[in-house]
Amino acid sequence: MPEAGWYKTRLVKGGPWAPARIWIEREIDPETGELANDERFRCEIDGMAKSAETWWLHLTPISRLEHEELLNMRASIPEMAATKAAIDLTTTIVRPT
Repeated sequence: MPEAGWYKTRLVKGGPWAPARIWIEREIDPETGELANDERFRCEIDGMAKSAETWWLHLTPISRLEHEELLNMRASIPEMAATKAAIDLTTTIVRPT
């Protein structure tokens, strides 16, 4: 069963890490303060909605700070944004822009 938190995963073998998160969505009745429906797990990987149940076993837990750093790296290093292409940062010099 999925757990809410901050994660990372690779979308292709040898590809850069992609940020992921799982959270619980709740609908609360404003009058009673009770749950109006069952809680639902939601998952977002690389900015796209995914099935938390399907992806759960492919995610590596990380801290929220590491998740934010990963987002910043992807924004500043173009090679990191191409999450569906393999990348070897040990052979290519990559400098943030």
